Amino acid sequence: MSLRDPSSTGLAQMVQIETQDLSALGNRAAIAMCGTDTSYRAFQAASQIIFDGLRDDVEQVRIYLLDPVERILREEAVVDHFGSQEGSDLIPLYQFPEQITKKLAALQHNMGDQWEIQIPLPGEQQIAGVLVLVSFQKFPPHLEEKILRLGRSLALGALYVRRSREAERSAMLLKAVTNTSAKLQGLDGRRILLENFVTTAVESFGFDRATIFVLDDDGKSVKTALCARAGVGVIPIDAPPELQLHSDQPAPHPHLPGLWIPIRMGSRRLGALFVDNIYSLEPPSRDVLQPLVDLASQAALALENARLIERLRETALRDDLTGLYRSGYFLERVREELANSRRRKDSTGLVMIDLDQFKAINDTYGHPIGDEVLIRVADRIRQSLRVGDTACRKGGDEFIILVPNLTSEQAGKMAQRIIDEIRTSPVALPDGRLVEISVSAGVALFPSHAGNWQDLWGRADEALYQAKNAGRGRWVIWTPQGKMPLR
Repeated sequence: MSLRDPSSTGLAQMVQIETQDLSALGNRAAIAMCGTDTSYRAFQAASQIIFDGLRDDVEQVRIYLLDPVERILREEAVVDHFGSQEGSDLIPLYQFPEQITKKLAALQHNMGDQWEIQIPLPGEQQIAGVLVLVSFQKFPPHLEEKILRLGRSLALGALYVRRSREAERSAMLLKAVTNTSAKLQGLDGRRILLENFVTTAVESFGFDRATIFVLDDDGKSVKTALCARAGVGVIPIDAPPELQLHSDQPAPHPHLPGLWIPIRMGSRRLGALFVDNIYSLEPPSRDVLQPLVDLASQAALALENARLIERLRETALRDDLTGLYRSGYFLERVREELANSRRRKDSTGLVMIDLDQFKAINDTYGHPIGDEVLIRVADRIRQSLRVGDTACRKGGDEFIILVPNLTSEQAGKMAQRIIDEIRTSPVALPDGRLVEISVSAGVALFPSHAGNWQDLWGRADEALYQAKNAGRGRWVIWTPQGKMPLR
């Protein structure tokens, strides 16, 4: 039951869900889950953020987390107009349809005068959980992709909490064997984590040397390697060798008194630990094998959580639809680059791009086609970038490019190239028709046109306005006289 009268909603549009960036909302909720508390309160905080963001459109928010061992979805938190509470529901995974668990699509259920929408939280091999929104209205089909973005962003936080819980459980089991788990919990930064790991392998298990190899995301090439030696400390290995592991099981070294311990997360190889007694030449004791395997499991959880945090921070910087940077990060880059440009005594350009008649495209073909148009424009912009350039989706159908070390002639050529590339890249409709795309661009340069980022931004916008007024599909470079050359 809601505090609001369902009849007051009527057929009104879902304004908040229509207009809000649900990916950003999901990121805020996910970040709230990545604190030190891994209880239901982490999910309570995330649910509250989502509920507050969509309060006019939804009546209740619930989050379920999957227990991958028991294959049960546990209701972690419930938030509605009456307040928030710990969840109590348990639902076997098999009771959810494959549309959610396999196809990762949203599903709506009618519950009398309310609608319940179930949104998957994608994991790496299976769903991490399910987000449930309850509303007096059925969600229109064109909003499904938006709410799926909300689920994708929130999933990073759910995975973080689940792995943190796994780490806590493992730490309790390992406490009688080693205090390493306590060292691994709550550490900021992968480097500190790795240093503690190899130091513990030397100090707690009595080896002469311990080396950890961390693999790149491809699971093949070595990205980082650190070596700890008794009495020496931790030393980074600048040119680590390629790993020659022939098994995913612990194995003795063929020539040295040492052991290889793989570090894995499920089927994915994250790295390996090598411990040996290069000085004493004593063979490793059989008693240390299981504690080392447990230690490697702890390292895998900690490394994976560090990777999730990095992904979450990177995702928070980027627009979910186009993959270009968001405005907040872009402004930081503008300020930083103008300071560099002042120091180098060269010129930096700002190219502002806006779609022509984009509202007509949305009105004529619908929002999904409009999204395809935005993605196509972002792809063409991305392809035009040089090393060091930064592109941003300012919002809606407006994009901005920061281009260091740029002359006015080069700026004009870049703007024209982008306009031409977009003009020759229409979006195809299912019936074979083509949606033609046109953009206009405004260019301003630092320091010749503006002495600070605010003026530079404003003058690029003025140039864009002139290009629009001159007939669209062209670029204009700002001039101090106010009469701008049209192209």
